[in-house]
Order: sequence, then C-alpha cells, then structure tokens
Amino acid sequence: MNKRKRPITAGHVIFEVFFILSYPFIAAFSVAVTVLVWIFSLPSRLVALFSRK
Repeated sequence: MNKRKRPITAGHVIFEVFFILSYPFIAAFSVAVTVLVWIFSLPSRLVALFSRK
C-alpha cells in the first residue's frame, strides 16, 4: 500500500518548532523545581543536623 504524504502546512511547521523548543523549557522548569525544593528543605536539614549533636 502506498502511504500518502501529508502536505506540510504553516501550522505543522509552527507546531514542530514549538515542540523542539519546549524541551529546554521543560528541563529548566524541572531544574528550578528541584533547586527550590532543595532550598526550602535546607533549613529543616540544618535543624535535624544540629539537634542530633
């Protein structure tokens, strides 16, 4: 069976560009969330560290 190739439209090109560009934003967002969680958990870690001594 012959597969018909879909015509490339402007919307298709825009979607591809946004799809490719979204990966760095997703990575930056996950890094930011990780750093924020680490920063907010730091005081409780320090309290636990000093309460053990």
